[in-house]
Amino acid sequence: MSKNKNPFTFLMKTNFKSLPLFIVCLVILLIASLVVVLRVQKRTVQREIYHQGIKQILQINSAGTDNIKNKSVKKFFKLKAHNKYNDKLYNFEFIVGFDRSNPNQEFKGQLQGKKYSSLHDLAAQALAEKKAVMQLNRGNPPHTVISLPLEDNQVGIVVKNITTRTAPTPWLGIILIIMLAVAAFFLTPEPWKIIVTNSIGALGFGMLASGYRLAPHGSLLEILGNSPVGFTRGIFPPIWLITSLFFIGTGILYQRGKIDKLITTIKSNRIAYTYVLPAMLGMGLLVLLPFAIGLGLGFFNHCNGEFQFIGIDNFVDILSGGGTSLGNPLNFYFTLGVTLLWTLLNVFLHVSIGLSLALILKDPLLKMKSVYRVLLIIPWAMPNYITALMWKGMFQQQYGAINIILDNIGIGGISWFSTFWPAFMANVITNTWLGFPFMMVVSLGALQSIPSSLYEAAEVDGASKWQQFRNITLPLLRPALFPAIVLGSIWTFNMFNIIYLVSGGEPGGSTDILITEAYQWAFKRGERYGLAAAYAILIFVVLIIYTRITNKLTKAAEDM
Repeated sequence: MSKNKNPFTFLMKTNFKSLPLFIVCLVILLIASLVVVLRVQKRTVQREIYHQGIKQILQINSAGTDNIKNKSVKKFFKLKAHNKYNDKLYNFEFIVGFDRSNPNQEFKGQLQGKKYSSLHDLAAQALAEKKAVMQLNRGNPPHTVISLPLEDNQVGIVVKNITTRTAPTPWLGIILIIMLAVAAFFLTPEPWKIIVTNSIGALGFGMLASGYRLAPHGSLLEILGNSPVGFTRGIFPPIWLITSLFFIGTGILYQRGKIDKLITTIKSNRIAYTYVLPAMLGMGLLVLLPFAIGLGLGFFNHCNGEFQFIGIDNFVDILSGGGTSLGNPLNFYFTLGVTLLWTLLNVFLHVSIGLSLALILKDPLLKMKSVYRVLLIIPWAMPNYITALMWKGMFQQQYGAINIILDNIGIGGISWFSTFWPAFMANVITNTWLGFPFMMVVSLGALQSIPSSLYEAAEVDGASKWQQFRNITLPLLRPALFPAIVLGSIWTFNMFNIIYLVSGGEPGGSTDILITEAYQWAFKRGERYGLAAAYAILIFVVLIIYTRITNKLTKAAEDM
């Protein structure tokens, strides 16, 4: 039985004697794919103009010609059909008319003469076919005429300039360019492989990215002449960078034999990969794809419903403090300091309280331990947003339970959310109530795995309780407690619900942490989605650095 061979081996062995001829063929294929893409774009724009025209006819018909605010509408006519001879022959008369170039002109009587012959034909076609009809006219500027049948044998006609920008690059064009780049990768001789593949990918995406900024009219030479416009604007630079890196990386991996090794591994473990494939697809769609979109969004600015590529400006704005002082809650470093203090204090309280309760519950002389365990698990078992709302009610200044208790013991009520420290401590108290049961459960499980013989031997040697705890309990708790601390730190660092529901960032956003600050920029401060995404990326970087450091500490602790 013959061994499995790479199906592209015969392609890899192809020796092109004339590299220029091969490049010419690839350029021809590239231009052909570009023509297809532009045709698809043109049809897409035509459909958009068609639907916009219908919408404008209906709006003007209901509001009247006095309320035409859209500057792209040059003319509007409402016609009445009469003297119907058959299904295709009509006479029309003006009901109302409007011409922006001559607003004082009156439109009355019959629709007659060579000047209105095209309007007559479009109106008759719309009535005969019982649907909207559109006609594109080249000119300076280009314009379109749309005719829509209305009720009672009436027809609305709008003449408007083409102001619609060409639609974004369709997936068809991207697929064609990728196919062309892949073909070039397998067909190009080895010394030229990476250069040709990367050039086609970059050039192809450059033309696609620039193509959607061109008007849907003009010859192919006019379109290609304007193509360089897209190479420095909008979404093209990041697309060019990503695709170029992708194609260069693919070529390098192939030359190093990594792709062949991957294919061989998949073939030898195809049954296992088949079982894992649904989970991989789910992770890709639910985790990797949103992560990639959020990563790319950090390099854009959102303004008036449109996204504009601005490079690293969002990150520069954040890391420079945005022009605010260090003590301003809008300053990134102020929020970062609050977030680190919030995380450190909460994790310390979670671990200390959880471990203390676990030591108490481990005492063999303690009665009703199962009841205490159930009661102490309840804060963790309840949904945290319900718990957060309950604590917020208890911190209410006038009727809250905590201020009532403070009044009864003579301390007096506190305005919890009017200054920073009371509001911050209200958040900490709420999150401590939610977080200590997790550490208690982890600690209790680890404590029960420690052999009792170690403590008996320590007692025989005369070790005190503190010495037993320091030399036996803590070292044996580290393998279980360290991962729990890392996980708890990440949870606390991104604990959105408590901050948002308890203090709401009050006073003046000073108790916001990084994750709630990102939310504020996205939904409360002008829909600055790019800035919010940049915040999310910085949060990810901080947590990656923290995880790397704690992993090294954990490994060092295990080796001790």
